[in-house]
Amino acid sequence: MNRTIAAIFLLGMVPMSGFAQEQSRESMAVDATASQWSFQLAYEGFFDYKTDEIAPGVPRSAGNKGFLQFRLVAPIAKSESMPFTLLPRLTLRAVQNKDGDYGFGSSDIFALAILQQWSTGRWGLGPQINFPAGSAEFGNTNWGYGLAAAVTERALGDKLYLALLLQQTWRAQMGGSGATLASPLAINLILVYQLGSGWYIGNGDFVISYDWYNQAFFVPFGLRVGKAFIGAKTTWNAYVEYSTSLLYDSWMGPVGTHGLRLNVQYQMPV
Repeated sequence: MNRTIAAIFLLGMVPMSGFAQEQSRESMAVDATASQWSFQLAYEGFFDYKTDEIAPGVPRSAGNKGFLQFRLVAPIAKSESMPFTLLPRLTLRAVQNKDGDYGFGSSDIFALAILQQWSTGRWGLGPQINFPAGSAEFGNTNWGYGLAAAVTERALGDKLYLALLLQQTWRAQMGGSGATLASPLAINLILVYQLGSGWYIGNGDFVISYDWYNQAFFVPFGLRVGKAFIGAKTTWNAYVEYSTSLLYDSWMGPVGTHGLRLNVQYQMPV
């Protein structure tokens, strides 16, 4: 944990180095920063939403019913002309709004430059772009720009995988003066434990959000069970994930009560 904290505060100050080769294929299957091609299809749906009041007489609004997601990671290997490995990650979503209609929204691309790797982990930093939604009912209709940073660590002979992903973007205010506003800070804490024979368990897509303006946290929690099917040169990775919400009292937006995600990935290490 001390290594993780130090890496976050020393972004840009650590000398670059090459990739280590000790990581197991099972660990790579759950590691979004591993140098491998990845093609992901996922569906996430929310069964219901909290109906408490965010202010006296003001009930909390319902959110989207879910989304279909395609995610592509296309690594660009370190070379003489580029002193680090680059991991561009494209996420495209078809969002299902509260009325059941689908539209383009909540999509982004970032390019994580892996600036250093040690025997059990790595860290990286790169730019992020959020795409405008097709219409306001599917998300923010303005472009967003910012940064993404990640730190990973492996332990217990590659059985335990820990990661921290931070994402911060800024967008023009919707329907307002055009002022640029900071989007909520996204804090993705990841913990995965290998059970053996490709099976693993983890805390899911556990993205904490911090609203800078209301000084409020939204803390969800997920439980993921999956299996990696390891081939000679490729991996199929499938999981199912349940999610709920733990801390949201001061959060002004929609809060899901129960959610379910189904995922399948095809991965090709390079």
